Amino acid sequence: MKIRVLIADDEQTFRETFSRVLMEEGFEVTEACDGLQAIDAIRKDPYDVVILDIQMPGADGIKVLRETMSLRPDTRVIMVTAFGTVEMAVEAIKLGASEYVMKPIIFDDVILKIQQQWRYRQLQQENTELKTQLDGQFNIDSIIGEAQSMKHVFETIYKVSGTKSNVLVTGESGTGKEMVARAIHTTSPASSSRFIAINCGAIPEGLIESELFGHLKGSFTGAHVDKKGLFQAAENGTLFLDEIGHMPLSCQVKLLRAVEEREIWPVGSTQPIEINLRLIAATNKRLLEEIKEERFREDLYYRLNVVGIHLPPLRERREDIPKLIHFFMTKYNSEMGKECVHINEDAMQVLINYEWRGNIRELQNVIERAIIFAEGDTIKVSDIGIFNAAAIKNDNDEYDLHNAMRNYERQYIIHVLDKCDGNKSLAAKSLGVGLSSLYRKIDELEINGNRKVTNLA
Repeated sequence: MKIRVLIADDEQTFRETFSRVLMEEGFEVTEACDGLQAIDAIRKDPYDVVILDIQMPGADGIKVLRETMSLRPDTRVIMVTAFGTVEMAVEAIKLGASEYVMKPIIFDDVILKIQQQWRYRQLQQENTELKTQLDGQFNIDSIIGEAQSMKHVFETIYKVSGTKSNVLVTGESGTGKEMVARAIHTTSPASSSRFIAINCGAIPEGLIESELFGHLKGSFTGAHVDKKGLFQAAENGTLFLDEIGHMPLSCQVKLLRAVEEREIWPVGSTQPIEINLRLIAATNKRLLEEIKEERFREDLYYRLNVVGIHLPPLRERREDIPKLIHFFMTKYNSEMGKECVHINEDAMQVLINYEWRGNIRELQNVIERAIIFAEGDTIKVSDIGIFNAAAIKNDNDEYDLHNAMRNYERQYIIHVLDKCDGNKSLAAKSLGVGLSSLYRKIDELEINGNRKVTNLA
């Protein structure tokens, strides 16, 4: 996407020369020779950055600045002048100008300022969009859970949200660690600031320092411009470090220093930058074991784990599964324009008994698939796609072979009956047994007697 720039200056040579330089750098440029032309251009089109001379005919730069802030409040404005005073600069900044530059300008410096202001504008827009999404989706009420272990999670979120204390969220993959981090952020005083998430395991070791702390132009090959790191981008908000257990030891040292001293050192910088934000880290690893194996720093662990929140796996809170199922059914019915609003008793029992190695994320995928394949308004076992005897848990004795075989036989007969739409004659033929044998099995295995019965024999 090209950066859209408006240059408003009555000095023709400067305006045309600077415009040509910017276009050679890949910018999309519009020129205005006086204040009135500038106001007209701003009314017609949005610009990322506006370059305003203060002294212009028609309307001076201050008047154009006022109009710009009124018409396009998210536009970034850089004021330029050859006859500036401190008072004039202060007034421009108070009115909403982002930068104030004295002529003669250095083109490279102003180009860098334009790029910085454009990035800032992008961050503002992302922040607005994200805040809208968070207000509608990521609040504590959207986290489903009535199990005692989840009630403890909710209590901790409420208690920590009003502080700036660092939080460490642990749990298996798919248990909802990022949702908890977002809930902490959106219930905190910093909710109007940015929530930024980064997966520490997805960034190459050579780049993670630059991503977190930023870098200066020329600090390494490919560093063509200054870059703000995520710590600065999340200023006054929340930085979520997912998969912290995968962070290289070399970067853990620098992260520890940032946490302890509340300041960062961009790559190539000789001056620290103060930071003000909350850190929330998450991992599916057992960090105490990682510490013993010298793969994670003990001092960093205790700095991050000021408040710990552990999310239980789904198999340890099965009472929450029905509500989660209906939540995802509502979600995917809405997205797909379907009306599959019911789930039969046998399908529900299969889902409750399943082991859910992938936790809530796996359950979400299974319900999405079921909504796709379901015919009519009800999800049946045949729509689910889970038929693994080892995955069907028997609460009385999970290692009892007889019960395991009985469970598998029951689920398989249910699956065939659903495939045959309740036609027991067809089901018996598919199973390779007589119709009377099938009825006996239905009674013996306590399969739902309310299923549709169709006999064609």
